[in-house]
Amino acid sequence: MAIGYVMPPRRTTDWCAMALLDQALHGGRAGRMHRELVLEKQIAVDAGGGIDDLFGYNGPTQMTTRVMHKPEYSSEATLEAFDAVIREIRENGISADELEQLKVKWRSDYFATLEGGRGGYMPKFGLMHLLACFTLFDNEPQLVNTILDGFIAVTREEIQAAAKKYLRNEKRAIVFRTPVKANAKEAA
Repeated sequence: MAIGYVMPPRRTTDWCAMALLDQALHGGRAGRMHRELVLEKQIAVDAGGGIDDLFGYNGPTQMTTRVMHKPEYSSEATLEAFDAVIREIRENGISADELEQLKVKWRSDYFATLEGGRGGYMPKFGLMHLLACFTLFDNEPQLVNTILDGFIAVTREEIQAAAKKYLRNEKRAIVFRTPVKANAKEAA
């Protein structure tokens, strides 16, 4: 299944808060979705996702979570477990320690993006991409030097407020992908 939530407009406090919240939810094996659904509850074989390109959008987009649940769990049970993770964030937010870890990781990832390339054929692709996005969408290529400040300034309260505002059932889209049964393939 895939669950997508609408993202806030770029360069707002909510945008910065949702970016850090995305890291908390989808930060690889340490992200809450993977940790809760795969490692702890063992409902899914994989859970991940996120915002496709935070800096590369200037209009409607979504933060999407994909969950590949085990066949012995129904989509409804999996969605309930997913909702429990979201409810925890909405009701209790994140701890001060978790926020500091998120900021360190965010800063590290940002600088890695600036230095990153696409193999040997396109060095500094990350820097070029960010300069292009900031020029196209904001007419401010120099944001590449200062955009990080907004993310580092985010508070726990702003993350929880953004979660309450954006991680709502009426603001999400859900896609259930059900494999075709073996008998149905043979009949076709």
